Amino acid sequence: MSNLSPRHALPYLSPSQAQKHVTVNESLRLVDALLQCAVVSATLGVEPADPQDGEAWILPAGRSGPSWDFIAPGNIAVWLDGQFTPIAPVPGFLAYVVDTGVFMLFDGTGWSAIPLSADNVPSFGVNTAADTTNRLSVKADAELLSHDDVTPGSGDARKIINKIDEAHTASMVFQSGFSGRAEIGLLGDDQLAFKVSGDGGAFTEVLRADTLTGHLALQRASADRTLHLGGANNPGIRLQEDGSDGYGELVNASSGQTLLSHFSPPGVGALIDLAPMTGDGTSSAAFRFFRGTNTSHGCYLTIHAGDGTTAFNHQFSGKWDSYLQATSGNMRIGSSAPPVCKLDVDGPVRVGSYNVAALPAASAGAGQIIYVPDETGGAVLAFSDGANWRRSTDRVVVT
Repeated sequence: MSNLSPRHALPYLSPSQAQKHVTVNESLRLVDALLQCAVVSATLGVEPADPQDGEAWILPAGRSGPSWDFIAPGNIAVWLDGQFTPIAPVPGFLAYVVDTGVFMLFDGTGWSAIPLSADNVPSFGVNTAADTTNRLSVKADAELLSHDDVTPGSGDARKIINKIDEAHTASMVFQSGFSGRAEIGLLGDDQLAFKVSGDGGAFTEVLRADTLTGHLALQRASADRTLHLGGANNPGIRLQEDGSDGYGELVNASSGQTLLSHFSPPGVGALIDLAPMTGDGTSSAAFRFFRGTNTSHGCYLTIHAGDGTTAFNHQFSGKWDSYLQATSGNMRIGSSAPPVCKLDVDGPVRVGSYNVAALPAASAGAGQIIYVPDETGGAVLAFSDGANWRRSTDRVVVT
């Protein structure tokens, strides 16, 4: 049987040993050094000239000194009875290092620091393991980040994501099954952007806010106005009323004036009323429709049939001038000059063509005008007197 304890080599008493107090006192001195172990330093490389009784050091590689030269690196050197006594650590040994204020753990190979505070912790995992990429990892059904009501703080709560420069990314990514579906943040520049993805690989930018102007772009790289819509796949806005009464409006926050309203009044069905308003009687207001590039195609405002199909009843095109005078109800076509009558056309007017055998009903309303290409005597314009169609040249009834 060995005369030393298996872990820390504390000397045992031998049977019928003389001077038993010497062995007991030696063991007690070693226990005194090991119990709640504290060392002066784990980095001091030169043996101190005037150590105090009971002081200890963890010896680093490259240590030197009359006694330390003969003690292995990683051992604890404790000053007892005028000399340095080596203590070989075993796995799980803990020591408090006075000059750095940290605990150090011996794992059987070497010593590593265990900080007393959370400062400079290389990684941290809650209910999971952190790694070199995700240095903070949390697995939980919910995470709470609250304002400081302990210190107490200001009552504010700001969460900051900082990037090194404009070309890098500061963002939040939302995933499904660890595959990205949405990302919001500063994505490669300093404009706030929002992107979505169906496969986690290709992302489509939906929204972008300009940090200088505050303009908002939807499916566009930039915004020329406060709200600018774009996109390759028929960009637009749809307002749809699904059967219930509804009312909504956009209001000028400073003046309280209504800028845009849509209204579905009770009992009228699916009616949406869009109207730009100013309210002060002097400011201009307008809807503007335009294509992003100059092409041979026009810009259209269409009014569709109410049967759920794509057919439309009315269409206004930006390729021809039109002018509607709201005060009188007069309309000018072909010029931007104010109209002088109910319909003021700056150019030829074409009316419907009907053969004598297929004339429409004259009784539909007096004042109608049609073109009759096969009338006796030759083609002629005809008008309705409320009962008959008469030739405009001699008032004779068309037969």
